[in-house]
Amino acid sequence: MIDAHLYDQINWPCDLSKIVIEKLKQIAVLKQGIDALEITKRYQNVPGVYYILSGSAGLCFSTQNMHHMSGGVIGRGDWIGALAVYKEYQLFAVAEEVNPLSMIFFPRKKVRDLAEKVPEVYKWLLHCATQSYSVWMQAYLTSIHEKEQKTVYVLLELAARQNTDVNDVARIDVSQSQLSSITGISRPRLNEVLKNLEKKQGIKTHRGRVVISDFDVLYHCISPMNLMLRDPSDRLVPQLSGE
Repeated sequence: MIDAHLYDQINWPCDLSKIVIEKLKQIAVLKQGIDALEITKRYQNVPGVYYILSGSAGLCFSTQNMHHMSGGVIGRGDWIGALAVYKEYQLFAVAEEVNPLSMIFFPRKKVRDLAEKVPEVYKWLLHCATQSYSVWMQAYLTSIHEKEQKTVYVLLELAARQNTDVNDVARIDVSQSQLSSITGISRPRLNEVLKNLEKKQGIKTHRGRVVISDFDVLYHCISPMNLMLRDPSDRLVPQLSGE
């Protein structure tokens, strides 16, 4: 049984009737930790729809021969899995949990059964999928840019998902090993990128932590990027201004 106050934390992706929301609550299950995303264990179909209540992680999806990988940052407020509810996608994800994940899970079969009875569920799935699509397509667009831009983008995405108050938004508890896995940049090259960002006075690095010293420096670094689908600065500005 999920505590009622956790449902209040869900940012539903569209307007839904109270009936549909109550029906979805009835099939929901609370999941904790990155291993609860079962595609991090083996190749399989995505088992359902996840809503991330808190935490953040990097997910890199791989082909079965491991020759091609692409991924991005997920965290608080994201919906995952809706795109695969009616598709047989065999996926495997290499995951780096930055902050412990807490998720509400809607099992695939129960979602499909509910949609047959209550068609408004399809509306929910469509909007969940649209939001998720923006995450992964923007991650793909980011992957074609230079190492520094990719690194800055990931840092800002992680900063936008910190489960802290406004005064701590600039502190990202992530190791260089985790950043290397999320960005796909080797440790030596990543170290060079971080040192260069420090020289620009954009960040300060500590063991297991990156602190953003100047957001404007980082925004300037990613200004040439195509961020039409998902711009992390859009989600950081309200936090920084205290709105």
